[in-house]
Amino acid sequence: MTPAVAHAIVEARLLGEHAIPVKIRTTEPVTEDEIAELLAAVDFLIAHYQDQPSVPKTLAAAFVDIYSGFVPGEGTVTASCAQRLEEVAIALQDKAYRLFLP
Repeated sequence: MTPAVAHAIVEARLLGEHAIPVKIRTTEPVTEDEIAELLAAVDFLIAHYQDQPSVPKTLAAAFVDIYSGFVPGEGTVTASCAQRLEEVAIALQDKAYRLFLP
């Protein structure tokens, strides 16, 4: 993976027209592959930027209000799916701290 590829994945999965939060709002299925790809790209970027004084604005924008983007509407998904999405949201919040804080 390269920084450019990782950025593209994060932007597509969190900011794009078919981003995971958009899919959750529109009740489209989100696959484990999409989630795994996103988490791997974020992990790559954490390592890439660990010694850098800043990160691109678009990357920061992807994490604004990340938790609420992963909360499905009441009754739109199964309880287990809602739990999984909450786990992903929490993981992304933790990764954001590692990405943005020294």
